[in-house]
Amino acid sequence: MDYKIRAARKEDCKDIARMIMELAVFEKMPDQVKISYKELERDGFCQNPFFECLIAEVSDAHRSKCGNGIGKSLMSKVAKIAAEKQCVRLQLSVLDWNSPARDFYAAKGAQDLTDSEGWHFIRFDGLSLDNLVKEAPQD
Repeated sequence: MDYKIRAARKEDCKDIARMIMELAVFEKMPDQVKISYKELERDGFCQNPFFECLIAEVSDAHRSKCGNGIGKSLMSKVAKIAAEKQCVRLQLSVLDWNSPARDFYAAKGAQDLTDSEGWHFIRFDGLSLDNLVKEAPQD
């Protein structure tokens, strides 16, 4: 194996921010990225972190190859951590045009709930989130 999966460290946040932007570009949504590496450092490496993150340390020879098992290893490690924390499901969001990802998850046994259960993902952000905050009752 030419890679190692490990927990992210604070010093990884610049690379994490870069990878978030690379994913957003791939998903054709770079304007949706609203987080900086400083915010990742603050929010992920405080006393009560908002998130956890895994890093795949990959050799240069392994880096350019597709189908090398790194994505599967990352997902399996996330599932293992979730199980250890007594989580009962792993839920993902996948764009409708990303067939390779949807096929990969399906091959691992994931269920696409879009048609079977009719779930829609709803988001409040920007002005809509600000307006919702203004409607909150006063303490």
